Amino acid sequence: MLLMRIPAVILLFFLMSFLTVFSTERVGSDENGDGRDDTWTVFEDGKRKAIYYDSNFDGNVNYAHIFDKEEVMVEERLDFNHDGNMDDFYFYAEGVLIRREIDSNYDGKVDVWVHVEEGVYIRRYEQDLDFDGEIDKVKDFSEE
Repeated sequence: MLLMRIPAVILLFFLMSFLTVFSTERVGSDENGDGRDDTWTVFEDGKRKAIYYDSNFDGNVNYAHIFDKEEVMVEERLDFNHDGNMDDFYFYAEGVLIRREIDSNYDGKVDVWVHVEEGVYIRRYEQDLDFDGEIDKVKDFSEE
């Protein structure tokens, strides 16, 4: 009987440790006093995972910062037309901008891709001009 209790205690300890290690916490603030968070940060394992903003106080996220396990920003998402759908995306590698993707007609599909070098120089530009999901225009500046 004692032998059966020891593994159960070990299993319980392991499960509690596992849940503690993978805990998620949300910390928010209500800037306009409407009872809903307008800005909130999500922490996972004690580290910042994401920051979300509702800039026009409509209950939808308009801007988001996404971080990796080292708390370095890897992505930004923006909703320019405030329709509740993200339409502008910035991707980072080691904190440096490498690509921007845009849904220019707000149909929920990316139709412009801008590849960036050193965080500022446009290396390549691709566009789906007729919004059919196929790239129609490519301009590669790295060949010039």
